[in-house]
Amino acid sequence: MPFALNSERTVSNLSELKEFWVELLPHINDRCILLMSGDVGAGKTTSVQFIAEILGMRDVQSPSFAIHLRYENAQGRTLDHLDLYRLKDDDDLESSGFWDLFAQKNSLIIIEWANRLDFDYLPLNWQRLEVKYEKLGETERKITTRLV
Repeated sequence: MPFALNSERTVSNLSELKEFWVELLPHINDRCILLMSGDVGAGKTTSVQFIAEILGMRDVQSPSFAIHLRYENAQGRTLDHLDLYRLKDDDDLESSGFWDLFAQKNSLIIIEWANRLDFDYLPLNWQRLEVKYEKLGETERKITTRLV
């Protein structure tokens, strides 16, 4: 059965969360925006760290204070990681260089706290995958993904 980008999955621990990303990443385009939302501690930053590790990138941190951090692997693949938690207004977003990111030929752009954005303004020529995290217990999470 092929992998479905519009899906729902429950993970019980960190190794299942990493496995989820191992399975999903081969199905995303070279120009992809992952739009992550969920409560504090739901697994957004941990997911970004797993994604970066799978792609061969190291030392990934949360860009909560910087808003945007960029990583690159040995093959030249880039990952732009944004955290909009501390975003005050559209001017903060504009000053981060956010809109310039979409001029790239390819990149994986991951946005934490994406629910603070209006998805209608995102470029249509990029694959847009919404990833919602819901805490079900201490380590159990429901992850819902859908193309937007």
